Amino acid sequence: MTNNQSNKYSMYAAADNVLKSHLASTASVPAFAEAYGRFDDLLNQIREKDKERMGKTAGKVAAKDEAEDAMVMATMIVSSALSAYAHVNGNVQLKETVHVAETPFRHARPSDQLNTAKLIYDLAKANAQDLVAFGVSATMLDDFKARIAAYESAVREVASGMAERTGAKTAVGDLFVQADQVLKDELDTMMQIFRVTDPEFYNDYRAARVIKDIGVRHNKAGQPVAPPAGSPN
Repeated sequence: MTNNQSNKYSMYAAADNVLKSHLASTASVPAFAEAYGRFDDLLNQIREKDKERMGKTAGKVAAKDEAEDAMVMATMIVSSALSAYAHVNGNVQLKETVHVAETPFRHARPSDQLNTAKLIYDLAKANAQDLVAFGVSATMLDDFKARIAAYESAVREVASGMAERTGAKTAVGDLFVQADQVLKDELDTMMQIFRVTDPEFYNDYRAARVIKDIGVRHNKAGQPVAPPAGSPN
């Protein structure tokens, strides 16, 4: 949720608690009870959809980072062997082509990382027999290829997770719109019924229907600023 949504959800929860504690009153008005049931269901959907949104990428990012480390390490080993091979054989062009600086490589875009790793693999494969003397076996090249493929797959999974997360975020926003409509157009309106018959319920509900800024803010001097009292919504 965004900060504003979190603040609004806190208000929703406060109103929901009041409604739950006055079920006898709400049950006396069938239309009110039905509207409250839909509101309560929307709150549950918001909570579950936001959990889903938060969980879309966490594990995938961790897997991507692990796959990236493995691919970077393999790339550095093979590129170093290729560089040494090129130097011994006086192949200046190959030496320049296979030079990979680890830090810039790690911080490059995934697409650039993959292009570089695939180029190093192709060059190593083309010189596979000669590279054995420089510590790169056929098994190592197979492992290198597998690490490139694993990282490429992990990058796609993260991209997919981000798309799903965006979809879940949109769904959360839509649920807030629906909850607002039920709250403002139905529950707030019908609450007038209890203004005389159950004034305690009415007053508790109105008190709960205030959005409070639960975030902590600071002034220019770095000192905490008390949140505003809130505003009805």
